[in-house]
Amino acid sequence: MEEHYYVAIDIGSASVKVIVGEKFHNGINVIGTGQTFTDGIRRGVIDDFDVAQHAIKDTIKKAQIASGVDIKEVFVKMPVIHTEIHDVTNEITFNGESTEIKGQHIEEVIEKIRDKNTSNDVEIIGVYPKLFRVDDIHEVSDPKEMVATQSLAVEAGVITTNRSLLINTLKCVESCGVEVLDVYSDAYNYQNILTPTELELGACVIDIGDQLTQVAFYERGTLFDADSIPVAGAHITADIAQALNTSYDKAEKIKEQYGHAFFDLASEQDVFHVVQNDSNEEVAFNQKELSDFIEARVEEIFLEVFELLQEMGIDKINGGFIITGGSANLLGIKELLMDMVNEKVRVHVPSQMGIRKPEFSSCISTISSGISFDELLDYVTINNHETHSEELTIDQDIKPKQNPLDGFFKRKKQVDVKPGETVTVKNDKHDNTDDLNQQEDQPSMMKKIMKSLFE
Repeated sequence: MEEHYYVAIDIGSASVKVIVGEKFHNGINVIGTGQTFTDGIRRGVIDDFDVAQHAIKDTIKKAQIASGVDIKEVFVKMPVIHTEIHDVTNEITFNGESTEIKGQHIEEVIEKIRDKNTSNDVEIIGVYPKLFRVDDIHEVSDPKEMVATQSLAVEAGVITTNRSLLINTLKCVESCGVEVLDVYSDAYNYQNILTPTELELGACVIDIGDQLTQVAFYERGTLFDADSIPVAGAHITADIAQALNTSYDKAEKIKEQYGHAFFDLASEQDVFHVVQNDSNEEVAFNQKELSDFIEARVEEIFLEVFELLQEMGIDKINGGFIITGGSANLLGIKELLMDMVNEKVRVHVPSQMGIRKPEFSSCISTISSGISFDELLDYVTINNHETHSEELTIDQDIKPKQNPLDGFFKRKKQVDVKPGETVTVKNDKHDNTDDLNQQEDQPSMMKKIMKSLFE
């Protein structure tokens, strides 16, 4: 990634969004955004490749103009749909030699989990550490600079997705002239919108988008499970169009201007007129009448969320519910959920200037995930411009950032990793100076992968 800049692409059902940001103290400073509405994606899956490609190109161009940054590398977020989550443990050993743990060791113990995937149907898109064990004694969240003599183990969550869905998404993005550095699942990203208290006690994120509602539950500081339901904002609009006897486009505008999700708080004085489909006559409605249709559908969404949580084995939400996504803009949506549950409810809106809308939550969270992993793995940031600085040095003991998709498509000499399986990997202590020199002269692994897959 170009020095200081992180670029995230959110390919949603209603629109494509791009955010250009930089790490600023303990947060993110947004320096440019782009958004293009499109119908080339359905329920998180590319429906029309050419339409989706055009939308992505257009959005990247808008973000480049707004930020003044020449976008070459991006992070891509993947939806929760077609996602599975497993618990896996892995270990590297040091054979009695005192070793100060560095970012390269953390990277190795995590990446070895990716390398074990042999399925032709699914790909690993996320390996997130829950805790590390140093010499099977110390349980820590970040083991860097600690000394181990025997082993470094990790208890991690593994997020997998459908292989064809991943390949088609990567192909579409890379065909727009940018390189995908990493892929992050919404299932992992949503933890970045939670407070430390919510994350620890157990909180449920409900992202109500256009065609998909995504649900993720977090507890004890990490992801527990995530899933999705195929009912969201578009269904609310379709209900309005049918009830008011008007077109879908007009119903969408009415929802945005007059919509209210909680019947008890809707106003009878807020009146609007609608031209009927089968005549040129206008019919008057008020917000309370409109709310009757909206509340029924939103209530259905929440009830399906509750059923999903029960299937996950979750019966307590001590940290509360967090609503986000484009449909979280609806008035009364928080009050409706508060009327249905006893737990705390809040609507999450990003705090950064220029993206203070709930539909940007997923995209900005993707940048947060990228920054978190860079900090954990202690990566060295190198400016892409062809300039040299005497202050910029790379320790030969630290491997440069490998493309995180390097192990995705390997098919030989690999073993399936099953949930709960412990994998022991011997620590390779060879001097990697030659590897560093070779990699400087070689094209990126992602380019090789894309060339072999799609040419």
